[in-house]
Amino acid sequence: MKLACAVSTYPTSFGPIVFKDGNLKENFDLMKKYGYQGMDLFIKKTSREQLLEYKKLIKDYGMDVVTLFAIYLGESGVKLSEKDPALRRRNVDLMKEQLDNAKELDSVGLGLGYIRGAHSEDETEADAKKRIAEALYEIGDYAAQIGSTILLEPINRYEINTINKATDAVDFIKENNLKGVTLQLDMFHMNIEDKSIPYAIEYAKGLISNLHVSSSNRYAVGTGHFDFAEVTAALRKVGYDGFLTLEAFSTDADETLRMTAENLKKYL
Repeated sequence: MKLACAVSTYPTSFGPIVFKDGNLKENFDLMKKYGYQGMDLFIKKTSREQLLEYKKLIKDYGMDVVTLFAIYLGESGVKLSEKDPALRRRNVDLMKEQLDNAKELDSVGLGLGYIRGAHSEDETEADAKKRIAEALYEIGDYAAQIGSTILLEPINRYEINTINKATDAVDFIKENNLKGVTLQLDMFHMNIEDKSIPYAIEYAKGLISNLHVSSSNRYAVGTGHFDFAEVTAALRKVGYDGFLTLEAFSTDADETLRMTAENLKKYL
């Protein structure tokens, strides 16, 4: 297994991203210093020329993009649970465009977090999941055709009301026979929702494409109470050998990367 961390290409205040300033060269220098080999890349609306510049810079540093997150889509109202068929059609097409970007960057695939959408007060979760599944059937098929994947991320109930548990996400993918859809697991969310993190990992065998790591407090690994020996043992048991991607809050990126690397290297 290898280390990665969350990087934004532009200044943002969004969530637990380690590097939020958009100073990619400085960020990559620090990542290389502590042995990080990849990143989750958060982008805004990006031209092909700009995307190719990112790609060259990333390759020049000898690193990989794990999950591409087009978070601006969510900020502009895109959600796969959209009730209006015309708007949902637009949203599906926008997701396909971002899959092309994910493929261009040689990433594992495109992340799907909040953009899946939520269910409204006048319906059940099953109603919204039906629309999400219909959208993902087409988007996932396109991902499979181009050699990419959608990484569906289970998110805890306090942040969204659809697909909260990792086990629910596994069932959702299998019950709807979705191709080109795998999982972006996150220890923070699994700790809230699932029976245990190792149990969730074992339940998701064969579907894990990336794992977000942090401590239980969502800061650097080593500042909370997660048992990384049992987590990495579970990952090895299911044959996962991909990235452990640090998605955490940080007031000192140097210290956050150093502490996380030091606490995880014995398990890699």
